[in-house]
Amino acid sequence: MMKKVILIATSFCFLLGIASLCSGENRGLEQLLELIEKKGVISVEEAKKIRKTIDEDHARLLRKENQLEDKERSLIKRERDLKEQEDVFHRKAGFLPEQEKALTAKPSQKIEGISGEDASLPEEGLTVKKETETSFPLEAEYENGFWLKTREPGLFSLRIGGLLQGDYRYYHYENDDPEKNGFDLRRARLLIMGKVYRRFEYKFQYEFQGAGSRHLLDAYAGANVAPFIFFRIGQFKEPFGLEQCDSINNLVFAERSMSYYLTPGRDVGLMAHGAFWEERVNYGLGIFNGDGYDDSVGGDVDSPQLTGRLVFAPFRNRGIPLGEDFQIGGSLAYAQIDRNNVTVNVKTTGLTSVFDVAASGKFNIIRDADKQIRYGGELGWAYGPLALRGEYIYVKYLDVRTSSAQFDFDLKGYYGSILWMVTGEHPTFENGVFQPIKPLKSVWQGGWGALGLAFRYDAFKASESVYNYLVIPGNSVRKATGYSFALNWFLNSSSRLIFDATRTTFDRPLLIYRDSITGTAVYSDHEDVITGRLQFEF
Repeated sequence: MMKKVILIATSFCFLLGIASLCSGENRGLEQLLELIEKKGVISVEEAKKIRKTIDEDHARLLRKENQLEDKERSLIKRERDLKEQEDVFHRKAGFLPEQEKALTAKPSQKIEGISGEDASLPEEGLTVKKETETSFPLEAEYENGFWLKTREPGLFSLRIGGLLQGDYRYYHYENDDPEKNGFDLRRARLLIMGKVYRRFEYKFQYEFQGAGSRHLLDAYAGANVAPFIFFRIGQFKEPFGLEQCDSINNLVFAERSMSYYLTPGRDVGLMAHGAFWEERVNYGLGIFNGDGYDDSVGGDVDSPQLTGRLVFAPFRNRGIPLGEDFQIGGSLAYAQIDRNNVTVNVKTTGLTSVFDVAASGKFNIIRDADKQIRYGGELGWAYGPLALRGEYIYVKYLDVRTSSAQFDFDLKGYYGSILWMVTGEHPTFENGVFQPIKPLKSVWQGGWGALGLAFRYDAFKASESVYNYLVIPGNSVRKATGYSFALNWFLNSSSRLIFDATRTTFDRPLLIYRDSITGTAVYSDHEDVITGRLQFEF
């Protein structure tokens, strides 16, 4: 009987020891084994076997505990990674912190009889339906214009800009005063442009000035299909010539040169453009209607006009400061044309027409034409406070036919100019065009702004055949030469004052003004005009 009691007590103690072992406390079991061993209930060998079994069970339990801890750490790390991925997704999608809380919050139910914070408890088994449409919060900033942008760069951007040019022009001629002096709103434009999903761009530009002007200037969309290939479709400037591709906002004279009127201007079409070889080569190649603006009268020929421009900056990004802003380029345009395409109107800085050819002129009406070929060469260079530029443009019309004759004629224009920034700003060329000048110290911000002096020589010439068949001598001239001096005062990056003095001489007296009532006509062999302009852009 006594042995049975001892055996039961031993079994109970053994079970108690196993329970203690599971909790990591087996010190009491060891003491019981020693006591039982001293009483002679179990032998020394039996005690050793029990101790060995206990040690093996203890080791096995420790391994399981370590495995559970490893799994718990792995789950915690996995949960943290998922949370980070969710945060990145929300940032890319543009969710605000409040929106994230709203999407992750669980619905709750009200429980009767409980008040306070515990009145609302999570309702199990229910999920919240997230919004399927992703919102893109916009941030406003000003960087060369007013921008609305997403936090994710390039995801979406919208620029709202504008240009205002207010002029006063004073004229002086050799003979009578035609009383043309006065104020003029030269340009008033609204601009909307930006990017969508990083690879797409858009631009809309509207002109408000002038009751009879064509108001829609630019309307196009583009896509970046490769690092050096962009496509553009819509109405925009054809890729031809340095002066045409430059923005009017960056012009340092009151008006562009006379050779500008020989360029193709804006048209509707498709263009590929871009830069490669570390931006040393810039190109543009397009196919266009050849009729000008979208609302222009179309011709009878549906053959498109091909236009291309290539600009090479051999020392760009080579660590040669003297050649960093040196570029040379050329342009070419070819088209099959008809009588509606034989239109040219060349103007001086005073906006006086010195050469005007339309589909009907003199005593003959243009019946047809065959081809139009344009080509041009350009050069630009800037170093320190100086900038030089020059351009030559040639246009030839082939097989122009009137009721009595068939002939060819050509037009030429060229200019050279120099700009000196007296206050030390550095003019630059980039992507084949002249870049905006920013004062080192703006007015009202501790400085006097920036001062720039510029001079330009400008010339235009037409072939003799034009005067034999198309134009009336006096209404148009065959040669014109212009000399322009300009002072630019940049108040800040958005506003400036321009004072331009230009003399244009003609190879024969030009009709300047005719009184519609008395018929009195004013002719002059030169034109002097002083233009003062306030320009504001944003």
